Amino acid sequence: MTRARRTSIAALFAAALAAVSAAVATAATEDVARGQSGAQLTLPAGWSKLTPAGDRTDDPRTLLVIGTDGARAIDSPCLVTSYRVPVDGAVVVVVGWREPVGGTSFLPLSGLELRRGTFKCYTGRGAVARVTRRDRDFQVNVLVGDKADAATIDAALDAARSFALAPRV
Repeated sequence: MTRARRTSIAALFAAALAAVSAAVATAATEDVARGQSGAQLTLPAGWSKLTPAGDRTDDPRTLLVIGTDGARAIDSPCLVTSYRVPVDGAVVVVVGWREPVGGTSFLPLSGLELRRGTFKCYTGRGAVARVTRRDRDFQVNVLVGDKADAATIDAALDAARSFALAPRV
């Protein structure tokens, strides 16, 4: 094997090792917010896990809520929109049912799209997805303030699309 070829192989190996190390470091720095029933979301930088508002029903119930600075639970007759959304912020709310409710395939996480009028008790922009994991139905909801910038909107939608259940141990 020529010296140039050995040098090329060594350089390629070093580059691959650096890429793998960077990916592991990035994955290790991502925070994950976990809630009831194993629900989890990737927590965007600057966001925090919120205390869920009191549920008005036994089923569905709020499992996990994350939001930007200034977001908090408020008194509202509506389960999903029981949160103050800062005008430049966002909130992601995950609710789940104990019994299957079906009809989840028409609102996938990949299809999350902000619209006005998504939620009965919220006049701002929102998006909703319904998913089934481990034979349980969940609804992932995004609420965005009217002056939220593109980065905040992208972070909210990415966080919602990251919905998963914690691995069983």
